[in-house]
Amino acid sequence: MADKKNNVRIQPSMVQVPKGSMASGGVPHMGVATAGMPGQGPAGQRPGADEPGGTKRTALIVLGIVVAAIAIWVCVWLFACGGPNMFDPHAQNGQAPYKTQEEMQAELDREVEEGMFNISIASSIQFDSGDAEGTAYIENVPGNHYLMRVKITEDATGDVLYESGVLKPNQFIEKIALAKDLDEGMYPATATFTALDETTYEEVGQAGAKVVINVAG
Repeated sequence: MADKKNNVRIQPSMVQVPKGSMASGGVPHMGVATAGMPGQGPAGQRPGADEPGGTKRTALIVLGIVVAAIAIWVCVWLFACGGPNMFDPHAQNGQAPYKTQEEMQAELDREVEEGMFNISIASSIQFDSGDAEGTAYIENVPGNHYLMRVKITEDATGDVLYESGVLKPNQFIEKIALAKDLDEGMYPATATFTALDETTYEEVGQAGAKVVINVAG
């Protein structure tokens, strides 16, 4: 068959925060010496939290922090994750149609171990011309526990030839179009599969497969 499948183990990325530093946007505490300012008490005293001015100022600061945190979270979700628009509009539900009914049932019955990820793509993708579509059969099989997206890069230049949106388990993309018009020839390339958590959309690992882009004319 033209498809290429592999089970690969996801290697999560871990980031360690140095001891004594602060995560989540925290900043180190710094002591500041102040001199007296007009309208303040001795040595720059400001109204305390139990005074009317201090209570109002504290409430405004807390409200500002909450609003800023929500705004940052929304921006990260919309722009980094892409929100609802991150899912590929060309993804079809089910399994790639080249399979027999027996193969499809066997895939439904197969369980992919947690922490493992099955990748599937045609090892040779044929294009009639550089601006025509080719059959790739990129597939996120039913047993996978992760969302998936795929990027194909040309080995010789590093140029991105194709990039998918996100596929859910039990979805596939049949036809793809190249991001640049290639001349006739065979182009070794690498398909990089990125696994994403189904709830948070965070990247949890990557795996690669060698493919050949074959342009007929």
